[in-house]
Parts: sequence; C-alpha cells; structure tokens
Amino acid sequence: MVYHDNIEGKILGYCIRQFRENLKTEDPKWTQEYVGRLAGIDERHYGKIERGKYPQTSFLTIAKITKALNCSLDTLFENYERELLAYKKRSGEVDEE
Repeated sequence: MVYHDNIEGKILGYCIRQFRENLKTEDPKWTQEYVGRLAGIDERHYGKIERGKYPQTSFLTIAKITKALNCSLDTLFENYERELLAYKKRSGEVDEE
C-alpha cells in the first residue's frame, strides 16, 4: 500500500497526538502503543495515524481512538477545524479576518 501525505491527515494526526501527549504529561503510560491497544488497533497503525499517513482514516477507527483517549468526537473535530483553519491562514489559502 502506498501512503500519501496530505495536510488534512497530518492535522488530524496532530490533534490526536495533542490529546495523547496531554494525558502523557499526567501519566507516562499514554504511549502510542498503549492507545493503540486500548483502541483495539495495531500500534504501528496508530502511530501512522498520528503521523498523518492515513488521511482517510475511517470514522470507526477515529471513534475507537477518541474513546480510548476519553475525548469526544466533537472536541476532536473542533480542534481539527481550528488547526486546519490556522494552517490555511498561514498558507494564504484564506484571508485573515
């Protein structure tokens, strides 16, 4: 399988990683491997999601990850939209308001 990087996948992975890293500051067990196991997905696959290698990650997989991180889908999506908009502003794709 060929992996294609795109900004949406990278931003999604970044947002997921933020949640995990925040948990990790309180408890070092929150590694990629730990979250992958909690979510019931392969740890390597989970790591690739965090790195943005799967821009078309399924809704079910994202739901499993947010459940493992004790994060709502709404919160993840809000963070994703905010980060995507910030990226587009920095890259000149949208005007500053």
